[in-house]
Order: sequence, then C-alpha cells, then structure tokens
Amino acid sequence: LHLLRIVIIIVGDQVIALNKQSMGNFMTALKSYLVYTTAQNVPGTKETGVGNYYDNDSKQMKRTLFYRLSRGYPRQTHRMLDFRLAGDGFFVIELPGGWPAYTHDGRFDLDQNNRLVTLAQGFPVLGENGYIYLPNKDVQVSESGVLTYDDQVIDAFRIEWPANKQDLNSFNQSIFYLSREDYLKPGKLTTPKYTMHQGFLEESAITKAYIGQVPEWSSGHEANVRMIKAYVRNMSSAVQIANPQ
Repeated sequence: LHLLRIVIIIVGDQVIALNKQSMGNFMTALKSYLVYTTAQNVPGTKETGVGNYYDNDSKQMKRTLFYRLSRGYPRQTHRMLDFRLAGDGFFVIELPGGWPAYTHDGRFDLDQNNRLVTLAQGFPVLGENGYIYLPNKDVQVSESGVLTYDDQVIDAFRIEWPANKQDLNSFNQSIFYLSREDYLKPGKLTTPKYTMHQGFLEESAITKAYIGQVPEWSSGHEANVRMIKAYVRNMSSAVQIANPQ
C-alpha cells in the first residue's frame, strides 16, 4: 500500500503537469476558435497567421502575428450607407484620441449630428476634409469615393493603403492601424488603387472556423485526448506495480 501511494503521487503529479499544459493549449485554442467564429460574420474581417523570422538584434528566431489581407466576396445590400472597396485601399476612421485607423467594414451610419460614423463602433469616418457631414442618408457616391447630394459635392472618402502590410496591427481583425512611429515615417503609405461600390459590403475573409479547420483548436483537442490516455496508462501501471500477486 505504501508503494501504491508513492506511485499514485508520482503519477498524479505527472498527470497534473500534463493537464495544466494541455488545458493551457486548449484554452488558447478555444479563444482562437471563438474569435474566428465571431469574426467570420463581421464584414471586412481578416484571417490572422503566425510567422517565424530571424531577429538580427537577439540573433534568434521569433514568432510574429500577421494578417492576411485577402478580400471577401461582395454582397449587395441596397443600403445607401453600405460601401465596398474593390482593390487596394482602406476606409480611414478615427479612433478615440484622434488617431487614424483602417477598415474594410463599410457599414456606416449617421450620428445625432449627421456625421458619418461606423455602424458597429460609432467611430467617425474621415473624408479628405475631415469629418463627413451629410444632410441625410440619400447621398450618391461615385466609384472614386466622391459624395454628392443634389448634384453638389460634399466631400470624398479618405482612402489609404500601407506600403507594407506587415506593419499593420489590429484590435479585432476588422480595425487596423499603424504605430505612431510607423505612421509618421515617410514611405509607409502608398497610392491606393480602388473602385468604390455603394450598396455593397465585403464579406469576411475568414473561413477556417466555418469549415472547422482551425489548427490550434484541433491541437488543443488532441492534447486533451493524449492527457487522458496518459492518465489511463499510468494508473494501470500503478495498479500492476502495487498488485501483491
């Protein structure tokens, strides 16, 4: 019995350690799965990826998060304040604090001051002249992004595109931004090349969760299966060792 207690304690410690690692992987995978599942229904969202690169300063390989800026399918909504950019370009919006950010989520609305804002967050949408104020929602927008009402030009959407997509950071796979350091550096933006479509949205470019192929999710599940199998094997060994026969 004394030997059995020792074996069970050792096996138990191993199982607990393995379970901690497995559950950590599982929770990370679960978060990834939930983010993918939620974001895949938000227009303009992008997939994330993890890449390896050699850091010259530390002389080590490091992992970095990046975003795949592939485009989702167009979906016609017939809504006057829905817009889709085809080509290379982002809508520029303003974050709290006055910092510019980028999105392909073209669902816009008017706030109480008739200022054009994002439908999901209420962030101001920027034009070439700053905030965009509209008399109502019945505006016309050309393929170049010029807004008119009763044949009078109101403003034009401010559209920007990064020279290096790897410079982009994101809060939620839908809103992207450059760091202040990068934004102020010359050459970080390039000339956008786009066509704007009114009454359309860009569907999410995220498909992994939909088809059930998030690698981290399957890895987390497999880790838990391995943990349970290891637990069964170790307990079986403990019983055999302690068997008086």
